[in-house]
Amino acid sequence: MPHHPKRHPHPHVGNNIPPTGPVSKISSFIITAFVATTTASVSYAAYYSLSSVAIFSALAGVANGEEEKDGSYFKEETKRDDVYGYEYVGFDTYPGIHLDDGTGVASNEVKVASLKNVSKALDAAGLDENGIIKNANGEHITLHPMHAHRTTCPVYGCPFLPLDIHYEEEVKTALEKMKKEASRDDSLLQSSGCETAATLTLIGYKGGKMSDQINQDRALVYSPYKYYNIDKSPSEGSQQPVARLLGAFDGHARYGEKVSEYVAKTLPALLASKLVQFDASPDNEVDKEQKMGQLLRDTFLELDATSPADPSGGCTASVVLQLGSKIYVANAGDSRSFIAAHVIPPDGSEAFTSIIHGTREDKPHLPIERERVEHMGGTVYLPNGFAVTGQGTTRVLYKDPTTGSTSGLAMSRSIGDWDAGEVGVVPDPVVDILDVGNIKQTVLTKLNSCASGVKEVEIDASGETKATNTQCLEYSEKDIKVFAISASDGLLDYVDEDTIAKYVAIGLYSREEIKTEEGTRTPHPLTACENLIYTAANGWQNDKGGRYRDDIAIAIADLG
Repeated sequence: MPHHPKRHPHPHVGNNIPPTGPVSKISSFIITAFVATTTASVSYAAYYSLSSVAIFSALAGVANGEEEKDGSYFKEETKRDDVYGYEYVGFDTYPGIHLDDGTGVASNEVKVASLKNVSKALDAAGLDENGIIKNANGEHITLHPMHAHRTTCPVYGCPFLPLDIHYEEEVKTALEKMKKEASRDDSLLQSSGCETAATLTLIGYKGGKMSDQINQDRALVYSPYKYYNIDKSPSEGSQQPVARLLGAFDGHARYGEKVSEYVAKTLPALLASKLVQFDASPDNEVDKEQKMGQLLRDTFLELDATSPADPSGGCTASVVLQLGSKIYVANAGDSRSFIAAHVIPPDGSEAFTSIIHGTREDKPHLPIERERVEHMGGTVYLPNGFAVTGQGTTRVLYKDPTTGSTSGLAMSRSIGDWDAGEVGVVPDPVVDILDVGNIKQTVLTKLNSCASGVKEVEIDASGETKATNTQCLEYSEKDIKVFAISASDGLLDYVDEDTIAKYVAIGLYSREEIKTEEGTRTPHPLTACENLIYTAANGWQNDKGGRYRDDIAIAIADLG
């Protein structure tokens, strides 16, 4: 598989970045009320207006030359999985080139307003501006790498955070002990996983001394995600939904690790503050999916506006949020998230796993992405022969401020990357909405109609025939499990998604001991992640001969 680091100096062009087209700037920004004008930045304005969805809907109708009949801001698309026929809704939260002012970079006014929101959210979560727990006796909560002895957490819970499976000796030893002792004792690595969730990582190699390498990947799992605790005065007697949050954030460019660290620390607090406000809204059930899409988009845009991306840095963001039975998947960049169904047959036969939903990779060659980049004056680089073979890495070309040379970003959406933002790289996520209960019901219906009423015929020794139904088991909802995966492309480039889902399911749900050459092994979410990471690392080694390996991170969680 071809090597494609996220950013690199482009070998076929000089130091002059392609000229950008004219860009109209925001003439004014009002926090408490959105003034709709044709020059307004629809990518960033109107975060705080309660009527922003309706206003954007009207503008979308004007841009399309017609009114939106259903009053929705985002154009919904019904999607369907290929295995069970499960249908769900998704939409792109980017408003379109006709409503964009020509830049993926927030104005100073929007940055100030976003920073105010972020600061307020961090404070409510009990964190300072650096994401460190307040009054924690000097304890520094960091997302990488040494957090195993954390004792203090934000108000919405303790996250599972990724430790390095190979270069942290204590972690390596603990994982080996877990496997050798055939134990599911998650206390060995209690800060990185349990029986229902896990996250691990492996630092990459980009040349030079190993001691000089920096892991720019981040990941997290909050299970449970007690976002409602950020509200100091919750309604008395109110029942809170089951909530979980997981995600992967792949940093790139010179300071990519700073951006991915910032996003992973800040997103849970910022999202929690918005969810509490949403829950308190009296009309939150009206157009709920659209409003949740707007909420997630606002979260991504505010993270982008406040990220430490100067002078050069960015990260992907692939997030799964579970609220009760609902699953919200938001993705920007080429990390990916998956929702999968695992079926355990009631007769004890072999279980099987299928992916229900997988996010797309936001790549510059995709028609809608390329159109935006070129509309904003940018250039999409296509490798020789790409149009015929589809092989190679497409890139958005931009001028790197740290080197002055033209570089190429291997994605069309991200958090940060402000210089690439000038030529069409945006943080707006694609959002998909699924439902755990509906997934189970759809799978159950399919499984229990396995032969469409046609039974097998068995002939006994006397020549008599009798109907049998040995292949059609009677499944129940408890036989079906739903889980989520978020991972960086360091894993996905060398392990296919079906293999990832299969082994994650074994780690989450199998209780049977597995005999290997090294001895008996008991599956566990942590060791499943470890095995997948090593499989990907071996792929990099075989392909690159040890000259390069991308950072690798994965986060997984059972959703019920």
